[in-house]
Amino acid sequence: MRRVRVIGAFGVLLRMFRRRAAIRRFAMVAGVLSAGTVLGVLTPAAGSTAAWADGPQHVKSTFTFENPQPPGALCDFNYGELATVSLDAIIFAGTETDHIAATVIHTNLDTGFSLTEVDQFTVFTAADGQTKTVGIVWHLRNADGQLVVVQSGQVVISPTGEIIKVTPAVNPDTAAVICPALGGQPAT
Repeated sequence: MRRVRVIGAFGVLLRMFRRRAAIRRFAMVAGVLSAGTVLGVLTPAAGSTAAWADGPQHVKSTFTFENPQPPGALCDFNYGELATVSLDAIIFAGTETDHIAATVIHTNLDTGFSLTEVDQFTVFTAADGQTKTVGIVWHLRNADGQLVVVQSGQVVISPTGEIIKVTPAVNPDTAAVICPALGGQPAT
């Protein structure tokens, strides 16, 4: 059952990304990480409650990904993102806690201007699929090491992908934060 909910939540996150809904990129990454982790760990235990008798599953992984976006998809310029993500997941029968450390290089591919982001946050996923993300969600520096954007706090997202709560120091709209920081504007 948990596997079905995770796959459904992953689908909701992908649909939201395609609609450019106001959801923070890291929440989507966390959803992808959670889905991949849960599917990889729970597949052998699917349908077996005896597999949980020994307690929670603990999974650690690190991976990289690229996310190029043409003009009009996220920003009004060619945008590129290269990320290295470390995940430390603790998976219970009905909940999951993901500790995530990410280093992301955001680039305006038209100008070559880049910002480096280093984030550390935790995503708590409840049995119903609601997620709560807390921690440093934006920590952008330019090539000289100068701090450009810092945001930390909490974002709570419903199982259907709606933003329920955002602390005042966090802007969950990725394009509104990253596009101006890279010298452009969000896509319209």
